Amino acid sequence: MEYTINEDKSQIYVACLASYNAGRLVGEWITPENTEDKLLGQIGAILKASPEPEAEEWAIHDYDNFPNLGEYPDVKDIIKVTEAQKKHGASQINAFIEHYSVEDLEHFEDSYAGEYDNFSDYSNELADDCYNANETQYFDYDAFERDCHFDCHVADAPNYKVYIFKSF
Repeated sequence: MEYTINEDKSQIYVACLASYNAGRLVGEWITPENTEDKLLGQIGAILKASPEPEAEEWAIHDYDNFPNLGEYPDVKDIIKVTEAQKKHGASQINAFIEHYSVEDLEHFEDSYAGEYDNFSDYSNELADDCYNANETQYFDYDAFERDCHFDCHVADAPNYKVYIFKSF
């Protein structure tokens, strides 16, 4: 059986805590909905399926192609991430949250510099665009690259590439 990664499909495993505390694993992998009512409806359906009476509490026990927001994330944070993933792509948002937080998602567009083969490609392109460095033989690309590292975060991207995020 071949396992393939679907970079566009992000899921969370929602578990019923009443069942978990009773020694049963009752939960479900869901693709989070993008409104609070719909997401709470998904969670409510999982709790309703629990064999435990009065199952009310839930936790996230696992994440798939979704940043780890902890075991008890705020529903609003799950929705923020889901919306950002739909708009910008799951792998880009997941990489962004490795260095920043859910609260910083409003700065994603300002921070995201793009996908590159490596950091040197990014810094060389930036030097050429900003300083016409390719027109002079005296430009120190290595020094410029070292300086760029102070203002950027590098995250792994698919296919052995990197995402570059500028500080904001």
